[in-house]
Amino acid sequence: MIIKKLAVPFINDKLLQQVEHCYIATAAISEAGFDFIRSRIPTKSKMEIVTGLDVPTSPEVLKRIWRNYQGRITLNIYTKNFFHANVYIFDLPFRKSVAFVGSGPFTLEGIKDSEELFFKITDAKEIETLKSWFIGFYEFGNPLSEELIQEYEYLYPTLKQRDIASRQEKKQFIELTTTGFNWDHIKFKNQYFKKEDYLALSSSKARATSPEVHAERVGVQAKLIQLHELIKKDVVRMKLHADLDASKLISSLDPADHPDNKLQTMWLAYGRSEAELKKLNSTEITDFITLQIVLQQREVGVWLTAKPNTGKMDRDYVSKQMYNEDYKKQFFTLLIGLGAGYWIEIAGDRKAVELFQNEDALWEFTKADNWHYAFIVGKNYTVGDAEISSELIAPTLIKEFEKLVLVYRHMKDTVG
Repeated sequence: MIIKKLAVPFINDKLLQQVEHCYIATAAISEAGFDFIRSRIPTKSKMEIVTGLDVPTSPEVLKRIWRNYQGRITLNIYTKNFFHANVYIFDLPFRKSVAFVGSGPFTLEGIKDSEELFFKITDAKEIETLKSWFIGFYEFGNPLSEELIQEYEYLYPTLKQRDIASRQEKKQFIELTTTGFNWDHIKFKNQYFKKEDYLALSSSKARATSPEVHAERVGVQAKLIQLHELIKKDVVRMKLHADLDASKLISSLDPADHPDNKLQTMWLAYGRSEAELKKLNSTEITDFITLQIVLQQREVGVWLTAKPNTGKMDRDYVSKQMYNEDYKKQFFTLLIGLGAGYWIEIAGDRKAVELFQNEDALWEFTKADNWHYAFIVGKNYTVGDAEISSELIAPTLIKEFEKLVLVYRHMKDTVG
């Protein structure tokens, strides 16, 4: 029998409540997926799991299994080859068993949210064959240990960041090729950024270092400097610091200075003054969250952001302050007040600000923040939008900065 969503038999047939022992082979595990099954099976039921960690699995769920479920859950890591199998076998009362073989990993997406496909097996001989297959990988796996978890924690940010970048590149590819987007339909006559500015950041040129491509990037850089000149008085009025050093005000033109050696984004960054940085024992504006004007292949963004491995001091400050009810409530109010079109992105997950029902929902979302990944509160304008025409782009950016700067001040670590 074909099953599209594992959650359906799990919940509707009350299958998990009957489980006496389960065997799970999976490509990945998430905390939400683990909780979905673990919370529904009897506490006395045992679980045996084998995974390969080839697809990013949160170290937090490994820690929970190691610390809280000794004797009830055993997890082995298969390392001899790329492991992408997803098999769920459940022993039920009266010597019955059921198994599901398919594409969905041990995550909430694999169980209920993504488009996965499973085949349900009830034949006893087939299930015994599956158990033999499972044991072959399980017994050749390495047992979960504190040492293994510690080493994996060092590796995980790199795996996760690659996964995020891959998903973002796929999203960009789809938007450019399958959503009806056509460069020839855009009227660039009155647009501030022209077609060649956006194409200088295209995927095909992202790693290029030729003089021709470099010249195109220099042209974009000049446009950004000119844009800065149009808004710098208002930037000063909002008490945002613009570094006089162009290498700090504007992003690097060298692909080697960008993630995965790909230059697909250029930006202007505004943040703390030199006096503030000195008081915080720092010389780099990128050590903190900044307000940025961001140019991508088909969008102009206005972002309050910390890119991967930046902004640690501010991000730690926000994380601690979110335990304060007044701070948490004000952060929620400020974020919702940004209005339609704004979203918040944490560790690759993006959510429109209006979708948060209350401050606790926002807090739960922000708990996923880790300075190894990008943090963004932003709004994007698509190529061709009237708001980013030559005439309106400066007023548009100033208007958005005036809203974002309120959030920025709330998120800044205090200066003594």
